Amino acid sequence: MERVDVYRGIQSTDSDGNPMHGPPSLWKTFQALVGPAMGEAKISETVTMPVIIGYTVYIRGEEPTGILNTDVLALRGERLPVTAPPAEWLDDTGQHVGDEVTVRFTKGA
Repeated sequence: MERVDVYRGIQSTDSDGNPMHGPPSLWKTFQALVGPAMGEAKISETVTMPVIIGYTVYIRGEEPTGILNTDVLALRGERLPVTAPPAEWLDDTGQHVGDEVTVRFTKGA
């Protein structure tokens, strides 16, 4: 189990009353299983090879975590954006077991 911090921009309003997101701040912390997320690198026209840093995060719990696809997860020394809405993890009887969240970032692309 590893510590996973979830960062979310706090909603506020600007001076004209329009809704806006502030800078990301710590929203919640979970204990989770973390595994590699497989993906393919797009070959760019430059001479550098992009490096994909990605993980699939499994968070157990009786209720959904509330993680959004606009959140940023901090794990293993990196802050990585959530790449898709979290998937619900169900057992054979349809009971909620946890959430599966994929995070990925491409460096050097």
